Amino acid sequence: MESDYILVGLKHRDEVALSTLFDMYYEKLYLFAEKYIYDSDRAHDIVQDVFLSFWKMDRGGFPNVKTIKTFLYNSVQHRCLNYLRDLEIRDRNYKNLGREELDEDYFLCQQIRADVVAELFGAIDELPDRCKEIFKRSYVDGQEDRKIAEELNISLNTIKTQKQRAKSYLRERLGDLFVYVGMFFPGL
Repeated sequence: MESDYILVGLKHRDEVALSTLFDMYYEKLYLFAEKYIYDSDRAHDIVQDVFLSFWKMDRGGFPNVKTIKTFLYNSVQHRCLNYLRDLEIRDRNYKNLGREELDEDYFLCQQIRADVVAELFGAIDELPDRCKEIFKRSYVDGQEDRKIAEELNISLNTIKTQKQRAKSYLRERLGDLFVYVGMFFPGL
């Protein structure tokens, strides 16, 4: 229902619909960008620029919110890649090391890393709400299980069960990519 409201609102340039979409995805897109470029301020700028560009464009071609989400993640990834490319070019010009092979390998690794992060955060978003909240509090925010249990007023066993369910789902959903999850969430 909320998705339909957002789609209709965006097609009619409703700022409330954009604000709702912004609230839904800003933090996720920021974390995605920040993990990608390791620059918090620039990550904020990139995500804000993506939303601004999205607002200015013709949004009638999006059949559902999932395609908008994909567009936003792809746009953030593209801008992050451009940012990293610009950094690489600047560094290469200053250092003039002549190590193009290493630059290409680094760039390829960053692209692969971004794809893995996008897939991972997409899979996390598919978790049931409570399970997703516990997963994020534990692995993204680094909260201890006891603190999560206290704040959510649920048992410690429930926390452990939900975390195990999240891991099982992510292992199945991500397949071979699951081995890379530990790079982003130590202790998983």
